[in-house]
Amino acid sequence: MRFVALSIICVSLSGHALPVAEVQLPDGFAANSERLDATGFGGYNRGSFRLGELKGKFSRGESRLGLLNDSYVSNKGSSSFLLQDAESTEIASADCKVGRKTVNVDVVTFDPKKMSYQCDFWLDDKLLGARLLIGQPKAKGLAAKMLAMDRRSGQSSVFDNHLGIESLHKYAGSKLQSSAPIGYQLTFEETIVAVVQLTDVNPTLFVAGDIGSDLRLSVIATALALMVLRDPANSALED
Repeated sequence: MRFVALSIICVSLSGHALPVAEVQLPDGFAANSERLDATGFGGYNRGSFRLGELKGKFSRGESRLGLLNDSYVSNKGSSSFLLQDAESTEIASADCKVGRKTVNVDVVTFDPKKMSYQCDFWLDDKLLGARLLIGQPKAKGLAAKMLAMDRRSGQSSVFDNHLGIESLHKYAGSKLQSSAPIGYQLTFEETIVAVVQLTDVNPTLFVAGDIGSDLRLSVIATALALMVLRDPANSALED
């Protein structure tokens, strides 16, 4: 993935790691949020992870089919995670799928089937009435079309809490923007409740400190679904 390459570049010749770029957080959000650094992802396709006091397992993969010198490209992928709270015997999990179809004609690229990502959530062996859906909204205005940003937006409904999801593209302390998502902003009733940062191989979750336990669990489940996503816009298979 391209942000993995960015992390590697951020190692100096002397072997000392430079600070990894971070996503621009909404104004005032960092001061009123808790930072949870995930470990164990490391850019791998499967393994065990920790997020705060929670631990679990994950898997993810992607495939790319290019025809006629990449005039037609189909990206597909799947991902999943299992999550267990130390204070509970119940296991929460999600099964997710992503897809995108792209047509390239000379210097023009368009997506007859734009990127879509959807997840089903489970509690033990019971399928919950809960889903996450993300798509690629149509660019509005000439400036947005010229920038060719791979924006993502959608929603999740987990444990009776409905969250809005919007991709983030701005780097902290810089005027630079990434065409691909480097994070996601989660909202509940039009209030920002979390930010998922994806600038490093191990993601980071910023959670608002004044939300209840049920909403916090919905936020964490949604955030993990975003952490295991192999987005076609970041695919190493495109390089």
